[in-house]
Amino acid sequence: MALIAIFILVIALPLTWLISEFRCNRPVRVALGIAAIGFSYAVAWGVGSLDRSNSNIWYGTASKDLLDNTITELGNGNTERIISEMRLLRDKLHPAYETRADYDRLVAFYVYAISHSPTLGERNDPRWSENVPESHRQWADEKKEEP
Repeated sequence: MALIAIFILVIALPLTWLISEFRCNRPVRVALGIAAIGFSYAVAWGVGSLDRSNSNIWYGTASKDLLDNTITELGNGNTERIISEMRLLRDKLHPAYETRADYDRLVAFYVYAISHSPTLGERNDPRWSENVPESHRQWADEKKEEP
């Protein structure tokens, strides 16, 4: 219901402001203009906040899985495999401000490469493992293909 009201206001305020330019006196036009512009900024801020929250959850969950599985496998004595896979993860990770740099996908590759029974925490999003390779070899082969 709240989203419908926001949607109506996003459309109604600018239209009302436009109509007031031809029919109303100056104080009404100014008030509607300020309200329309202010509401536009508020909507943009809200959308940005939601996107930032989504990214925080996304990165946080993948990082937790990376740490959980690394600690478990170190406890199991798989130090050489951990070091090897960490180096491969480091080489494949190229952080960028424009994109998420396939961080979740790279962490999934890493987690499946180091553990025969990985711990993946709370994963209700089916996109989490849609690009996970069937074998560690696929991840290593992808590295050779990159320039």
